[in-house]
Amino acid sequence: MDEADLAFDAEQRNLSQALAAQRLRGNTLKAIGSCHNCGNEDGIEGRLFCDADCAADWEYEDALRRRLGLAAPAYHH
Repeated sequence: MDEADLAFDAEQRNLSQALAAQRLRGNTLKAIGSCHNCGNEDGIEGRLFCDADCAADWEYEDALRRRLGLAAPAYHH
């Protein structure tokens, strides 16, 4: 990886966490050692999602669950 790749990865991590924090409005996700969306455990320490795509997917599904009155999924990671 070159410096541009590292900077892009850092930006994606920051974006995914900021998006999740903004959408939750008071509810707080905790880092669980894996991505809250896909379950990936590789290099995820201290983060909520793998990347911005997983964060966006999780937020979309969470908003849909809330609109439908469904419970959040149980995590077994």
